[in-house]
Amino acid sequence: MAFRYYYFIANFRMIMIRQLLSIFILMIYFSCGQKSNNSERKIDTLENAFVDTFSIQPINKQIDQDNNCSFDNQVSSLGIGIIKVPSKFEIYNDSLLNDKLASWDMYEDESKINLCSKFFKPDYGIMHFVCIAKSEKAYKVLVNFSDIKYLPKTKDYDFETWNEYISQSFGIRRLTNNNGENSKNSKLRTKPNDNADTLGIPNGQELFCPIEIKGDWIKVSYDCFYNDENNLYENEPCHNYIDKCSNPLTGWLRWRQENHLLIDIFLMP
Repeated sequence: MAFRYYYFIANFRMIMIRQLLSIFILMIYFSCGQKSNNSERKIDTLENAFVDTFSIQPINKQIDQDNNCSFDNQVSSLGIGIIKVPSKFEIYNDSLLNDKLASWDMYEDESKINLCSKFFKPDYGIMHFVCIAKSEKAYKVLVNFSDIKYLPKTKDYDFETWNEYISQSFGIRRLTNNNGENSKNSKLRTKPNDNADTLGIPNGQELFCPIEIKGDWIKVSYDCFYNDENNLYENEPCHNYIDKCSNPLTGWLRWRQENHLLIDIFLMP
């Protein structure tokens, strides 16, 4: 009888130990599974956070069918300024200018050009690259959004800061979408501040003449002649005539936000 009692107790202990081990193993399994799910959720969150918000902004423009380049192309950085290349130019893979990528004539080799500059209209002699650095020998530029190439630093390659580039243009306007509609997020303000009062802009097509750049903001005057049917100044840079507007509407526009351009720049009449 005593033997049966001790045998029963021993079996009972073994059963309890096995059950406890099973519970312990299940706890570890579900704990690992929970960690895995948490990790997956963290990865999803990080991936979703790394969205290029500028890709949803309305951008210009007519696509060049041969190269899939727009006139105004997105870039990963606005850098320190713009390089205007001559109609015949060379572009390199290295800063020492030993590894030449290509030599192109914009007018003769338009169909051969297989990269996009920030502003791209080779049939009009326009290939303007964002410059992110410069040395004694070369300009470091962006092509195709974020690829790095180099241009020779000679007198034929014209470097301009964004201030110079915008100020010497024919004028600017708020960024438009493919239908020519202005961005509703861009307001003309009384001061270079997102919380400043807004100013009403007349209906119709708009053109502003840049006056002063202060950081991410640009002071502008509204071109009062732009919507005239018989515009006497149609093919002239705005600085040639803007002072002839009586009491022109003047305010501040945000021209960039981080590395995103928020204005259209008129490079031609």
